[in-house]
Amino acid sequence: MKKIYFLPLLALMLVSLLTYAQENKKEQLWYCYVETVTPDALFEYQEMSIELAALAKEHDFPFNFYVWSTRDLDFEVWYPINSLDDITVIEEHWDMIMDEWGEEKAVAFGKTKTKNNSFTMITQYELSFRPENPRPEIAEAGYLQFQEFRIIPGKQEEVEAVIRDANKLLAEHNYDDPWYIAKPGIGMEMPSLIAWSYGKDVQDFYKQDKKFQDELGEVFKPLNKRFIACLASVKSGEVYYKKAFSYEKE
Repeated sequence: MKKIYFLPLLALMLVSLLTYAQENKKEQLWYCYVETVTPDALFEYQEMSIELAALAKEHDFPFNFYVWSTRDLDFEVWYPINSLDDITVIEEHWDMIMDEWGEEKAVAFGKTKTKNNSFTMITQYELSFRPENPRPEIAEAGYLQFQEFRIIPGKQEEVEAVIRDANKLLAEHNYDDPWYIAKPGIGMEMPSLIAWSYGKDVQDFYKQDKKFQDELGEVFKPLNKRFIACLASVKSGEVYYKKAFSYEKE
């Protein structure tokens, strides 16, 4: 969440998260604000984050936000927005909430963190695989894995062609887990793509992953070879959904 007393907002940068489904749009812009928490202040940070989520509801905060955490104690606050101008609106509303919360609590909340940073990302629905009846539903997502693919310059069209072929193959086999694709926003090296999928929890995710490997692993090998040939590097990560820290407008 936005905090105005410590650790000022840094230059916009990028990583990845939960998808806000908008069937009538080809893409969705996301703004993510990341807070790195000190281990000895983790429980205090969590308690105060729940309180802030309640204040957001009380004040009818204008944007949904979804909080995901990493094993490194990074807490990513994801906002689906319509334009970069919305970031200013988000900051202004947090300023008002912080003023009501009081300087003492705001300062204490700031001291639970070692640093902040932020970034943007654009979900590409045309490149994503979204089955009609996904397993599980997006509202059930509790665990997510993502990969950031740095693409060899000049290979962008080939990468997108491979993704479209993969989506056709998934549809032909009635695959029911969504796969999402996003393009980088401000601050990320280009060209690149981010891909992710999710499960109800860690066990559910790996159970489905094993099923995919058993049923479609061999079928996908030719596509994997084409895809890998277009990549300069790959980074992977995982995040856990924190519903108690999150907020959805009623």
